Amino acid sequence: MALLPAVASAAPRGEPAKSLAKLDAEYAAAEKDLLRRCEIDGNGDVAAIIKAWPVPPVEGRQIALAIPSSLETPVCVDSDAERSIWSNFLAARRARAAGTFEHALWAAAAHERLPTRAELARPDPESPPPGPQSCAAIRLLFLTLRDDPDHARARAAAGWVRRGDRWEWPAAARRLDKAEDYDPRFGWMPKGKLARHRDGERSLRGRWVKAADDDAALREVKHGRQFDADHWEIVSTAPPPVTGDLAAELESARLVWLQVFGGFAVEPADLETRLAGRGRIAPQTPHSAILCGSRAQYADELRKLEPRIDITAGIYWQPTATIWFFADPAGPQAVTVRHEAFHQLFAECRPDFTRLKAEPGRRSGFWAVEAAAIYAESMQKTDFGWTLGGRDTGRGPAARELVVADEHVPFAELTALGREAFQAHERIADLYDQCGGLADFFMNAHGGRYRESFVEYLVRVYSGTTDPDTLARLCRRSLAELDAEYRASMR
Repeated sequence: MALLPAVASAAPRGEPAKSLAKLDAEYAAAEKDLLRRCEIDGNGDVAAIIKAWPVPPVEGRQIALAIPSSLETPVCVDSDAERSIWSNFLAARRARAAGTFEHALWAAAAHERLPTRAELARPDPESPPPGPQSCAAIRLLFLTLRDDPDHARARAAAGWVRRGDRWEWPAAARRLDKAEDYDPRFGWMPKGKLARHRDGERSLRGRWVKAADDDAALREVKHGRQFDADHWEIVSTAPPPVTGDLAAELESARLVWLQVFGGFAVEPADLETRLAGRGRIAPQTPHSAILCGSRAQYADELRKLEPRIDITAGIYWQPTATIWFFADPAGPQAVTVRHEAFHQLFAECRPDFTRLKAEPGRRSGFWAVEAAAIYAESMQKTDFGWTLGGRDTGRGPAARELVVADEHVPFAELTALGREAFQAHERIADLYDQCGGLADFFMNAHGGRYRESFVEYLVRVYSGTTDPDTLARLCRRSLAELDAEYRASMR
């Protein structure tokens, strides 16, 4: 399983007892023995689960992992021999998870080590620039949780809390404590109220009506149905199942964002403290979303705020910290939901940036704001979770065409553009396509060499502290050198 190159070289202390390669080799040996036992006992179903467990190599893409809320034994494990094999399978995974978590701690501590003068003067062209390794630490954290979903320190560091035999997000745990329950069609509700919804009733302005009558009524946004998800409060005039689908897509986008851009949301020292079991994650207020029942309603509501709203399929309106979508004909497109969700998560994940009231990229570097959101459009579902990036996904092909035709905008011009200049650019459509290619380049090219630098650049953009040369300083490459590497990567 490929990891960021040279993560280990930046760690200041506490080198893990075993390398990641050694941990993988030990797991592979255990897996081989387990499959041998399955073959002897004729346990084909269990063998299939064990064979499918490793994450396959993903060249030129980033992975994000699905993490279950509990560890359940498959129904096919029903004999003493199968239970023994299953127990040993989990033990092998837990052993690797324990070692992987040590590497996560080690990577998180890399921020304490300052680069030497030699490193600054003669950077290794094959390794990431020396500095914090927050993205690597978070990736290792989630690899830990995939192998061992009950790893308590990893769960706490990622933000989950335990309720019974399940791990829940804090907002969900608080609702469970209040005897509420969740339904994918209706969200979180008190159990009595939810039972009436399941029985075909709806609450309409303080009174109960039949679901058919409620569905037939034309709702205004100010009287929309409330749908409470784990991290979003959604006001909707669309049918409940469509709203539920939106909530599920938003929650998936957040889980992916945490793994891909989690280093943006926390300072390196705080991440190390959290992984060490000494830090706490501050409670967060829910994000706000509005789902209109039709494109016409969406346009009517927003035209007074954004005159060009008719050309959009969704929007994050930062002044009110709200994302808007419409459900015409069936619901918002997944790529649009992910794009706008990423915008919202970046804008609202750090209270220190919110208090600054800075407009991200106002003076320079606005391209990165859009590139990070466009990166979400490349999300593809897999058996293990999702992949992101790749020159053949999202806007990658269009970005590649621009490079082949030598029509991409060079970094010297692009990094100097503030928000207004970017959005007024005569080639705005090409700029958006190019941002798709640039996001993939900075997140995945050369094994993710510039991933940490790009996330730190986003921190500077959102805090309003960039200038046209910030990107070059963080990557320790001139803008001309980055241009050349990007062209070579896309070709």
